[in-house]
Amino acid sequence: MKTYSSTKISLAIPLIFLLTIFISPLLLAQDTDHVYLKSGSVIRGKILEIKPVDHVKIEDMCGNIWFYKITEVEKITSEPFESDKRRDQKALGFDEGFVNMTSIGFLVGSSYNAQVAPLSLLMVNGYRMPNGFFAGIGTGIEFFSSSYMPFFLDLRYDLIGTDVVPYVVAKGGWSVPLSSDRSEYDISYEYSGGPLFGAGIGLKIRTRNHFAWDIELLYRYQETSYKEIYEWNNQEYDYTDIFNRIEIRLGFYID
Repeated sequence: MKTYSSTKISLAIPLIFLLTIFISPLLLAQDTDHVYLKSGSVIRGKILEIKPVDHVKIEDMCGNIWFYKITEVEKITSEPFESDKRRDQKALGFDEGFVNMTSIGFLVGSSYNAQVAPLSLLMVNGYRMPNGFFAGIGTGIEFFSSSYMPFFLDLRYDLIGTDVVPYVVAKGGWSVPLSSDRSEYDISYEYSGGPLFGAGIGLKIRTRNHFAWDIELLYRYQETSYKEIYEWNNQEYDYTDIFNRIEIRLGFYID
């Protein structure tokens, strides 16, 4: 049996770095200087100069520079900034119940197959518990050396946050071929499935009731195989493709 392996794990480091850059501003609030005036106004921005017995100079969020006597100031603080709209908006959060997740993704790197791009379309249906644990069943269509339909168990656990929630995910199952066995000239091709596994991190972003965007970065393992049978001499050759890849997925979450 001949085995072909495709490995692109070295791409994991820059991809994880890029995802960290994308996620960090969503998870961490930026501290902003606040000058509270006795008149009731609040100026938010960056303090340029302060003399405790005389004055304070601050550049606001729009780039304007303000100068106030200390006698006009009630207090000066540094605290996370939230817009008035955000402060007034009630967090939606993620509740327990049945969930549908649909996503499109691709494997990073050359796939050595006949498809134009190694894309996949997956759907997962399951149940989210109050503690943030999710279990579901997934299926869809994926393009490797040929077209395959996966069947897998999907497990997730929410970490922190309310409307912007990072999570860890693991999935495992089996893929079955969608391509029929075929013959060309004196050669027959028989396709068979193989195991699949995935694990990584994700981020779901609630934008309105019952809807959220979903982003994932995974390590993905997949086996696919087929057999060549030469009818004229009854020789058989087994081929197995082993995919060790980084997978990027983008989809939506409906509950």
